[in-house]
Amino acid sequence: MAHLSLEEEKRHLTLTVDFLKAYNAQLTLQRDNVKKGIRSSREEINEEIATIDADFESGNIYEFIQMLPELRTSEVNFNFIDSMYKRTKRMIPKPYFGKIIVDDEEIYIGTGTIKNNDNDILIYDWRTPVASLFYENNTGELSYTIPDGSRIGAFVSGRRQFIVEDGNLLKMFDSDVYIGDEVLQNMITDSSQSKLKNIVSTIQQEQNEVIRQPLRQDTLVYGPPGSGKTSLALQRIAFLLYQHKETLKPENILLVSPNEVFNDYLSDVLPELGENHVKNITFYRLIGQFPYFKARRFETIYENIRRLREDTASHDIYKFKSSLDYFRTLHNFIESLATAGMEFRDLKDRDGIFISKEKLNDIFYKELGHHTPNKRLFKIRERLLSLYSVRIEEIKEAKFKELNSQNKYIGEQHQLKERAHSFAKDQLKQAHRQIMLFRFVHIEKLYINSITDRQFRNATIRSIKENDFKYEDIAPMLYIYIHLLGVYDRSVQHVLIDEVQDYSNMQYYVMRHYYRKASFTSLGDPNQQIHHVDKDPLVAKNHVQKNLVRSYRSTNQINAFLNSIVPDSIQSVSVDGEEVQKITSDDQTEKIRKILRTEEPPQVAIITSSKASADALYGRLEEEFPQFRNLQEEDTLYNQSFLILPYYLSKGFEYNTVILADAQDYEAEDHIMYVLASRATRHLYIIEQLSEY
Repeated sequence: MAHLSLEEEKRHLTLTVDFLKAYNAQLTLQRDNVKKGIRSSREEINEEIATIDADFESGNIYEFIQMLPELRTSEVNFNFIDSMYKRTKRMIPKPYFGKIIVDDEEIYIGTGTIKNNDNDILIYDWRTPVASLFYENNTGELSYTIPDGSRIGAFVSGRRQFIVEDGNLLKMFDSDVYIGDEVLQNMITDSSQSKLKNIVSTIQQEQNEVIRQPLRQDTLVYGPPGSGKTSLALQRIAFLLYQHKETLKPENILLVSPNEVFNDYLSDVLPELGENHVKNITFYRLIGQFPYFKARRFETIYENIRRLREDTASHDIYKFKSSLDYFRTLHNFIESLATAGMEFRDLKDRDGIFISKEKLNDIFYKELGHHTPNKRLFKIRERLLSLYSVRIEEIKEAKFKELNSQNKYIGEQHQLKERAHSFAKDQLKQAHRQIMLFRFVHIEKLYINSITDRQFRNATIRSIKENDFKYEDIAPMLYIYIHLLGVYDRSVQHVLIDEVQDYSNMQYYVMRHYYRKASFTSLGDPNQQIHHVDKDPLVAKNHVQKNLVRSYRSTNQINAFLNSIVPDSIQSVSVDGEEVQKITSDDQTEKIRKILRTEEPPQVAIITSSKASADALYGRLEEEFPQFRNLQEEDTLYNQSFLILPYYLSKGFEYNTVILADAQDYEAEDHIMYVLASRATRHLYIIEQLSEY
């Protein structure tokens, strides 16, 4: 079968959109009618309930019972109609994104299955078995797996991808290789860049080596800015959900991202994932998985970055706690606790000490020493819960005797026993909570004891006493907790870490050990560390490592500027654009105004060197440029094309135009300048402020 021409594809798309609109209108009427019927049935049931005799002798109870299955059927019908209504509404702007010709049959692929009035499939859901052929690396004789596990042979004579917006076909292209990256799609369909077609295919094939790694294979991917790492991560999610659709669900995949806003930024990048998004988390939010640490106040990543920038004296302790040497020391320290050094707390109730730390130490080493430390702690908790039950009975009995000896009437015997039991539980409430959360183990003291440097140890003691834990304290405390208690997540099967270069070895292995049932795909760039203190290189064991070298998102001129900061860091295969604009001015606000008045880019990010600078600049610009939003640290939604933000919030994002304000503040920080400049894809302005306002 010959491929349809562009005009023929446009007509086919128009017919499909018209069908979806008509179908959606029909579903709207059906949904409203069924909803009215359900409401009427519920009102009728309520009336029947009101008239049912208490002795059930009248016949209306039977009428009521007969109405329930009918109501349930109507509700099931409504749910189906409602789901189809939402599906068709979602798909009208973009009914499908691809097509394959399988055994001379055209199969269009979208985010949901749609059938016509004759029950023929117009659009195949990307999750259907035959649609997997769309994501293969070639054409010709192929096969796909059906639900019973058998494979069906098929001849694929063509693969076509579409760029559709608002129901209009903008571009299409044919390729033996599935191109999953939007920028690569645009490059391959740009007639002025037709010479890049083979390069694009090569890039996609390199990415496919990572995307198609087996589920259980740990993979580490390094690549320069603009090499498609984030897009690759999302395509890998789609691939894994394809290949393991029977056993792997979105909730079994975890995306670890650099900040909360980045999670929202990614939410629409890969619509082929459908309505169900994978779970996401940040390393800072990981501490919330452990109730043991609930009352502790930990520094956020943003506070940490600001502190390190403003206080160079704090660099040494941060570097020490993030180092590979301390990680090894901590691991050996935890191993040594099997024979000596375990720290416990006194468990207290309202009357005093429930059990002393000395007694707990004796139980741990003398009575349970033949067990592993992990097993010892769980056995201690079992003993403490038994002791708790005994103490409850003792306090309850004493309180009951006290209440029962009153000369006046204060309640029946069973009421007095209930009061006594409530009193006993209240007396031991704190002790019970400490037992359940393992707070009889003194994690903080163990952490302090693991630090051999006296200066760093004393600084840590002061922070703990003030409940002012630093960001670099999170990883060692979690590592101690996870290893001593053997706790781990049981549901996550695969973890994707973006910006992996921003994590220390200890942070990385905290995640590896907590998500021990999962395999890992980690992506990053050692040249893009946003922190102000260098970290030891990541030691990733038993990983397949892939290195991407080509950058295609930013213009050749921007990539050349990046290479001037970190020589030979990028092989640029992009388009030409304007030169990077370096501007010095005694009034950078006015310079920014002039840029915004003359340029009309679709996206602009003004990046400042601090939150205070971002706030001040926003205040000076908001009246003339109300479209701008001042992005805050606590924001979790990214839905703005015009942003003002401090530099540490820009990680992971990309913008058509970047105006880098306060450039003079990065004179000694080339690695920060490299990260910020790489956020721009088409236009980059670097403004150096010569004097104060």
